[in-house]
Amino acid sequence: MNEGSAGVEPLPITDTLARWITGPDPARLPADVGAHLKLAILDTLGCGLFGSTQPWSRHAADAAREMAGGSCIILGSPVTAGPVAAAMANGTAIHGFELDDVHLTGQIHPGSVVVPAVLALAQLRGLPSARVLEAVAAGYETGIRLGAAAGRGHGLSGYHPTGTIGCVAAGAAAARLLGLDAERTASALALAATQASGLYSTRTGGMAKRFHAGHAASAGVTAGLLAERGFTGAAGVIETPFGGFLSTLRCDGDPASILQDLGTEWRSASVGFKIFATCASAQTIVTGVRQLRERGLAPTDLQELRVRMGRIAISNVGWPYRPADVVAAQMNGSYAAAVTLLDGEAFIDQFREDRLADPAVLDIAGRVVFELDPEIESGGLNLRHASRLLARTKDGTVFETYNAQRPGGPGSEITPAALLGKFRQLAEPVLGTAGAGRVADLVMALDDGADMGALYGALAPGAGRVGD
Repeated sequence: MNEGSAGVEPLPITDTLARWITGPDPARLPADVGAHLKLAILDTLGCGLFGSTQPWSRHAADAAREMAGGSCIILGSPVTAGPVAAAMANGTAIHGFELDDVHLTGQIHPGSVVVPAVLALAQLRGLPSARVLEAVAAGYETGIRLGAAAGRGHGLSGYHPTGTIGCVAAGAAAARLLGLDAERTASALALAATQASGLYSTRTGGMAKRFHAGHAASAGVTAGLLAERGFTGAAGVIETPFGGFLSTLRCDGDPASILQDLGTEWRSASVGFKIFATCASAQTIVTGVRQLRERGLAPTDLQELRVRMGRIAISNVGWPYRPADVVAAQMNGSYAAAVTLLDGEAFIDQFREDRLADPAVLDIAGRVVFELDPEIESGGLNLRHASRLLARTKDGTVFETYNAQRPGGPGSEITPAALLGKFRQLAEPVLGTAGAGRVADLVMALDDGADMGALYGALAPGAGRVGD
C-alpha cells in the first residue's frame, strides 16, 4: 500500500465509499447489471440449498438456533434464528461445497457473504424486494473493488479473502439495506472491517473455510445493526496507514482503484459462476484434463502431469495431496486432476467421502507436479486462475493445453439457461421440482415487486415451527 506514506495524506476511501453506498447509484442499476445480479442471487441460493444438506451446515444451523432465537430463515430447514446467527448458518451453507460465485480480480465469493446478510436483515425488517437488490449491488461492488485493491499480497500472506474482505462487503450491503446515512455507513464499514478474519489453512482440512463466509455475513449484520444505533467505528478504516484494513492485512494492490469509475463501471457485472465443485484456482486444471482426455489421454497411460500456474494458484491448490476430508480434496489441484482424469468430471459425486482415499485417485495425484509459470505470474490477478498442463505418457508422448480462464470466468461465461439448470440440480433435491421453480420465479422478479414473504417460505419450508 502506497497511500499515506512519507507524509502523504491517504485518499478518503472509506468516506467516499460510504457516500456512494448511501447515494442514488446502487438504486440506478443498469438493466444488464441487475439481470446478472439476479442470476448471482439465484445461483447463491442454489448453492446454499445444496450446502444445507452437508454435515458442516447442519452443525452451523444447530448452533445458530441455540445461539439466538428469532424468525429469520435457515436455508432448507424448518429451524429459524436471529439475524446474526441465521446469516452465519446460511453463509456457511452457501460456501459449503465450493460451488458459489467468484470474482476473478476481486478475489472473493461475494454471494456467500452478501446474500445471507441481506436476506436476514430484510426478513427482520420486512423490507421490499427492490431494497434487497439495491443492497446486494452495493455489497457486491464494495467487496469486489476492495478485493482487487488487496492485490496478491493479501492472499499470499495466508488470509482467506472471502473471510476478510467479505466482512466489509456484507457491512456495505447491510448499511444500504438499513438506509443508514453516510456517517453511519462509514461506521458500519469500520465495524465490519475490524471483524475481518479467516486463515487459509485448508491443507489440513477441517470445516473452518466454510465458516469464513458465514462469519463474514454475520459480521456485516452485526456491523449494520450497531451502526444504525449510533455505535461508531474508526475513521478511514480502509485507508489509514496504521491499523487500517489495507495496511494491516498485507494488501499490496492499488488503493485508488477502489474509487476508480465508481458508480459508472459495475465490476459486479463480471462475477462468474462455477460448474465444478473445486477451488476456483483448480478449475482450469479440471478443464485442461478434460481437454486432454478428449485428445486420448487415459489414466493408465499417464507418467507425469506438470501443472504450471502463478503463485496465488499454486499457494491455493498446488500442494501434495494427502487424504483428509472433503474440503481438503476440493482445495487440492492434484486431487482435482486425478479424479477428473478418471471420471471426466469434478462435481458432487467426485467429492464423496469414499473417493478421498481411492487408490486410483492417489496414484494419479502422486504423478502431478506443480511449477511456477513466469508468463502466467506476470499476468497478475487477471491470470490468477490460468494453468498450462503438460502430460507425458509412458510411451513418451507429450500432451499440452493452456487455459487462461476457468469456465464462468471472463470470456468463458456460463449462459443463463445453464445456470438455471445448475440451480435446479442443486435445489430440487431439497425443495422438489415445484419448490425450486417457485424460488427461481421469485428471484427473477426481485426488481418487479417479488413477494419476499413467499420467497422466505419457499426457501425454508416449514420455517417458524422451531426457534421462533
